This record gives sequence, C-alpha cells and structure tokens, in this order.
Amino acid sequence: MRICKESACYLILGFAISLCSAEAKAASESDEIVAMDLLTVKEPGSQAESRLRVIRLTTRSGATGYGDYLDYGLPPRNAEETLARLVNRYAEQKHKTNIFLTDPSMRAVGGAHTVLGQTAAKTLNAPPVMDLRYGAFFPREGFGPMWQGPGKSGLVIALQAALLDLAEEKSPCRMRLCPSIPIDREVDGKRRLSTPDEMRQTVTSLKKAGFTAVRLELGGALEDEMTARGECAPYRYPIDVLGLIDRRVLAAKKAAGTEMDLVVAANMNLSTDGMTFLALRCQRNGVTLLENPMARRHLHEQGEARKEFNIPLGFGGDYHVNEDFSQGIKQNAGTVLVPDAGHIGGVRMLARTTELAKEADLKLAPVVQGGPLSLLAVARSLSGRDEVLWVTSLYQEQWLKDDGVLKTPLRMKQGFLVTESCQIDETKFQVQRIAQVKTKSKEK
Repeated sequence: MRICKESACYLILGFAISLCSAEAKAASESDEIVAMDLLTVKEPGSQAESRLRVIRLTTRSGATGYGDYLDYGLPPRNAEETLARLVNRYAEQKHKTNIFLTDPSMRAVGGAHTVLGQTAAKTLNAPPVMDLRYGAFFPREGFGPMWQGPGKSGLVIALQAALLDLAEEKSPCRMRLCPSIPIDREVDGKRRLSTPDEMRQTVTSLKKAGFTAVRLELGGALEDEMTARGECAPYRYPIDVLGLIDRRVLAAKKAAGTEMDLVVAANMNLSTDGMTFLALRCQRNGVTLLENPMARRHLHEQGEARKEFNIPLGFGGDYHVNEDFSQGIKQNAGTVLVPDAGHIGGVRMLARTTELAKEADLKLAPVVQGGPLSLLAVARSLSGRDEVLWVTSLYQEQWLKDDGVLKTPLRMKQGFLVTESCQIDETKFQVQRIAQVKTKSKEK
C-alpha cells in the first residue's frame, strides 16, 4: 500500500509539473509575434500625416502593439523587404523590451577614430561594411549584412514602441516638449526663407498652444544659397547670410519672449569660425541653446572654439555610441547632450546616455525623428529625470489635435506631456501586411 501511495504522489507531482510546463509553453507561444502590418494615413491632411508610418505587431494571442516613424524614402520594394527582415529577426530572437540595439544583426560601432571602432576592427572575425556616410558597421556572428540606410533610427524606435506596448509598460509620463520648425518653407516646389513676420506668427501660435520651448532648424534654403555660391559644408556663413539668419532668430525670440526657450539647430554643417560667429549672434539675441553646430569628426576643434563664447552648446546629433559621447564630454564639446534617440539605438541606449550626462553634470535634450508613439516612448523613458531639459520632435502640434489621426491624442499641460498613453484611429489608416513570421517546426 505504501508503494502505491508513493507512486500516486509521483504521478500527481509529474502531472503538476507537466501541466505547469504546458501552461508556460502556451503562455510563451501566445506571446510570440506572428505578424506585422504597415499602416499609412488614407487621406493625409498635413505633411506630418503624409509621412507617418505606423507599425502594428500582432502576437499569437491576438494582442497588438503600435509604433511609428516618418518615412525614410526607400523604394517601396526595399522598404517592405527591410521591414519584413527586421521583424522576423526581432521575433526569432525573442526580443521584447530589450531590443535596444540599432539592429539585431549588425551593431553600429562608429568610425575607426573611436576606441570602440578600433577594438571591433581588431577582435571581430568579419570585415567591416564601410560607408563613409554612416560610419563602419560590423556584422554580428550568425547574421548577414542588413540595410543601414536613412531612416533606420525611426524604424527601430517604431519597433521598440510597439514592443513596449505589447509588454504593457504604461508608466506615467511628464516630460517637457520642444517642437522643431525650419526657418524656411516650400512654396511651389521651391524652398525659400520664411520672412521675419512668418517666423513671429509660427512661434506665437506654438506659444499659444502651450509650448514653452521651440527649436529653429537651419539648413534647407540656406544650404541652397551656399551651394549657389559654390560652397560646401562645413560652412562659414558670410556676413549677409548671417544677417538673414539673425533677423529670423530675432523675430522668433521676440515672439517667444521670456516665457519660451529658443533653440537654434545648425545640423552639424558649420566650420569652427561659422560656429563662433553664429554663436555670438545667438548670444546677443538671447538664444537658450545652439545645438549641434559641428559634426563628430570636429570634436577637438569644437571644444577649442567654444571658449570664444558663453552661450550653452549642444552636441551629439550624429553620435552612434556612448563612447562618442564620452569623447565629446572629455573634449568639452558642449554643455548639453543632444542625441538622436534612434541613432544611438533607442530608449535603452538613451537611458545610458542620460546617465553619462548626469555623471558629467550636463543637461540632456534628446531629439526624436518619429511620430506620436515614438515621442511618447522616449518621453516616458526619460520622465522624472532632472537632467533632461525637454524632448524635441517634428510636427508635435499635429499629435495634439483632437481631429487628427489619434483617437486619443497626446495631451500637454504647461508645456509638459502628461498623458500616459495614446491611441491611433485605425479607421483613418490603410493597412498592408508586411511580414508573417514563419515559426520553427516543433522538435519531436
């Protein structure tokens, strides 16, 4: 009888273990990503809506997650192939909240001038994939080369936002917002500088909407002007061009007043003299921050040149890894880290960059090249951090509209994003199936 009782206990224990294993396996399978769709706005009412791309991930259980980005200009066939390969790689590697590398198959390590780049060249058993426009990339073992072109940052943020949503990470968010606007505009297919009055009107409207900071992007028509003169970046703007910038910055500052911070972004296209001359004029006009005036390769020169002026200087827009930021801090390149959230690999890497800023007693003002869900994901990850000044992104005012593409729009109070979540209105989008994940056959 004793043996029978022991056998029964073993049987019950074995049944319980197998039941738990089955339940765990079922839960794991229900969480598996099985499909990805690309959503685009059916009838876009603005440039922002025409560029908006939304990723929808679906798990085996039917749960969905959403992320977004702004289109990156690839031909449709290449875009579909890239999206399909990316989502398959993410799903196969079981990456959920921890998908914060720039890519699951390749890791951007910067050019050979960085310590990380030099180390990778010596230790990895694979030749680098070189492209002077985007730095050096090294394939990770077991994966072949993949696309590393324009807009990858936005796509990565989109996938992160979708997976964060699937993981049900709904932490509260209170983050200051800074819309980014160009100082030029397109009329009849041609770019021209906005007039001072147009700049005043734009900044005034943003101020009335509740924003407490605004960012002016140089470039566009200015680059057209310099190209017409036979110049190429990095620029030392001549006096007359500096005067054109000066008048528009001054008009924006008058509209902003003392209640609104004003940022001027030079987009990494200035020489040391160009940066100094522009910085002195920005300082005279009461600009809060001159952002990203020089490219990463000019770290030392930027550190030396900034001794000529007192205006806060932001750096890091074209950096890819934390080593770049460490070098920038070491060279005293500026007082504010201004990373592109996508370039450095998303919100997880952004958190590490924030720690660098905190350790160096610097401020942080990251940029998001994406839509409302990307903005929300980045803002949520930085919420409550004292070293963060604001989060900058394009077309922010579009995502605050009740009649826009969001069923539950972003909400702002006194310049801060205060919503915990937002929801897209799927009825305004057209859906295209991009990837159907092929699951591996079960082992017998």
